Amino acid sequence: MAFGGKRVLTAGVDALASVGVEWQRAVAAAFGLGDVVEPWTPVAGGRSHLMWRLRTSRGTWAVKRLNRSREDWWMRDYLVAAEVQLAAHARGFPMPRPVHPLEPVAPLLADVRVGDEVESYLVHEWHDGGPLTADVTPWVGGTLAALHRLPAGDATEDRPPHPVEEWREWLDESPNDFTEAVRAYLPDVAEALVIATAPAELTPVSTHRDVKPDNVLQTPTGPLLVDWDGAGVEHAEWELARAAVYFSGLGEDRAAFDRVITSYEEAGGRRPAASPTSFAGLLRVYLGGAAWMVWRALGHRPVTPAERAASHTHALELLADLRTSLTRLDDWTTRLR
Repeated sequence: MAFGGKRVLTAGVDALASVGVEWQRAVAAAFGLGDVVEPWTPVAGGRSHLMWRLRTSRGTWAVKRLNRSREDWWMRDYLVAAEVQLAAHARGFPMPRPVHPLEPVAPLLADVRVGDEVESYLVHEWHDGGPLTADVTPWVGGTLAALHRLPAGDATEDRPPHPVEEWREWLDESPNDFTEAVRAYLPDVAEALVIATAPAELTPVSTHRDVKPDNVLQTPTGPLLVDWDGAGVEHAEWELARAAVYFSGLGEDRAAFDRVITSYEEAGGRRPAASPTSFAGLLRVYLGGAAWMVWRALGHRPVTPAERAASHTHALELLADLRTSLTRLDDWTTRLR
């Protein structure tokens, strides 16, 4: 069984299972979920946050513990994401129902205390389902077109990707096999930065910002879009182009790529320009994600040894995806004509 394409693990086979019963009861109390009727079950799949399935006397819930920063920027971004999520749910979008905590520290967010420890949690209604096995590309295009009609809100200035000079400074700090492997991708980083920072006519929208197969849950009643934690202001062209790439196996399935774009147009959306800059949002995802993982791998963020080791792998995976995307950019651009 899965939620949002994420497997439910057997308790005891993952570090998540070590989180004690006190936390389960405290989360249930914080969100008014009733009594815990069985130990919560870890859910695998997410890289950023820990997640469990929790059964209580009032139902079954998806519980997410946020990897939260206490810096001001984190709460600013979170508040925008919560606003978009609540607006989408109020308009009936296909998504899990978010649960409001009894004493929120922000919309949908609860700080839960056990002893001297405090952790931040979100809860959504659980839906039985699994990873995609059917073609949902027409649904993807139509859903994005509807999302892009939400009130756009205030467009904030994009955080520019880190220049290649900063990458070199990071790698010079700790010369080793990992940093040398990353250094081999710096020409790709430089090439991607030219496209990712090029001027373009773009349409700001308030939206999910991470529409990909891993975040679509196939249920008996139809697909659901999950994991709204990163929602916010995005450019419609960038999100649509990313989705077309993601739902076509990086463009390998040309018909699926076309279906995402044409279904978006049929639902009232506008086709992105046939330009590499339409894929700047995808390149920024890889650049930003890889930079963050390099920072974690080099010890610039408080992470566990296991998380730091995983960051090495994830950084190189993202950089490999960046390189692959650059080789396919001309073909993707042609598909938009």
